[in-house]
Amino acid sequence: MSTQDKRKRLIDAAYKVFVEKGYVNASIKDIANEADITSGLVHYYFKNKEELLLSVQDEIQKHYQRQYDRQSDGAVSHEELLFEIKSRVENNPDWYRWRYEIYSLGIKNGSGHLEQQVASILKDGRDSLSKPLQQLVGNSHNASALASILLACFDGLALQKIVDDEFDIDHSYRLLIELFGLYVSKSNSVI
Repeated sequence: MSTQDKRKRLIDAAYKVFVEKGYVNASIKDIANEADITSGLVHYYFKNKEELLLSVQDEIQKHYQRQYDRQSDGAVSHEELLFEIKSRVENNPDWYRWRYEIYSLGIKNGSGHLEQQVASILKDGRDSLSKPLQQLVGNSHNASALASILLACFDGLALQKIVDDEFDIDHSYRLLIELFGLYVSKSNSVI
């Protein structure tokens, strides 16, 4: 197994363990066991658990950025994009569990380093949403504000669905799309 394969295996194992146990309760030994690699080898690739955490986050960001880059090649409607984001709750709820874990760590971290990481995650999310939104609403300041509102909606609706199986996320997304459509049509009539 190559060095890159071992590193990737550790990142994948850490993601799984962090999602299941939480960062604080996860140990290097847990991650090594999940990866079927010795604990000492974990320290060969990552100096500590926080570096591993940040490597997991970096890998997740790259994965979704590649996905968005592929989507931007074709014409994707705002409805398709919103439904794709909603589908993550159903198809990959661990992605949101990961987000909540890292948000929690960023809020609690005294050094400010993880807080900066969380701020960067949120900024990247707003930026990736505001670019296509600016084409729809024609105003970069409003597009950025709308992106922040949508990001809050996505995270909040996902949280409700993850903790409450009875929550009707489909209805909420349909209404969100309707509200979004009304805002876009109002913005375009003002331009």
